[in-house]
Amino acid sequence: MVGVATDERSATGGRRAVRLPSRVEERLWWASGLVLVVVVWQVYAMLSTSSLIVGPWEVVEATGDLIASGELWEYAQSSALSFAIGMLIGSVSGLVIGLLVGRFRLVEITLDPYISALYATPLVAIIPVLIVLLGFGPLSKIVIVSIFVFFPVAINTAAGVKEVPRDLLELADSFCSREMLTWRDVVVPSALPFIVTGLRLSVGRGLIGVVVAEFETAVTGLGYLILSKSRRFLMAESLVPVVVLMIAGFVLYSLLKRVEDGMLERRRGL
Repeated sequence: MVGVATDERSATGGRRAVRLPSRVEERLWWASGLVLVVVVWQVYAMLSTSSLIVGPWEVVEATGDLIASGELWEYAQSSALSFAIGMLIGSVSGLVIGLLVGRFRLVEITLDPYISALYATPLVAIIPVLIVLLGFGPLSKIVIVSIFVFFPVAINTAAGVKEVPRDLLELADSFCSREMLTWRDVVVPSALPFIVTGLRLSVGRGLIGVVVAEFETAVTGLGYLILSKSRRFLMAESLVPVVVLMIAGFVLYSLLKRVEDGMLERRRGL
């Protein structure tokens, strides 16, 4: 028995093997952390002397009221439409530019200064200019969301294309593969995890773009709902769209994270 124990310790470098938590344990820890945050929030709201501090229960009640009145659905639908169209346009344009920048050196030399300069520019500063040019309608919101989404997708896609193994490209060249076939069979599949990472990062930026645009236009959408309720000191109602945006961002982020993890696992198995 002593010899076995000694062998086990020597096999693990003199340390006990660390047991990784199971998926059930991870979910329990995640749920307990969420419950803890909600409980602390509710207790703080109950102990606060300010009437402007509301707890999660008040937010739940306000959510029911906004759903019953139809306000939440109306404004959420407007924001979701702008987000979806802007996400599509920004992702497609970022994907195309990222592929070209990563694949062709001359394109990178030509476009990289503009991409770097615009990415370093606070996008919030140019939103008033865009609204003046495009008006207060949905077009301005779509353009703003597209700009917010474009940069994470383009930058990550370009990085993914540059990380394509050189031996794969040389192998494609040795078989006299045409450029489009090389893109289809080598470049895009190898860069796909980077592309999904860019999409995952762009979800949060796209939601920020929607809210900021609606703050500036103050016409419709969840951003307008936040402003209109907070200006009347209806704090519970103003937090409802915040929670909706948080849940939507978390769901989209988690779905894309699963896709990304699956691609990385498949890539390691090859």
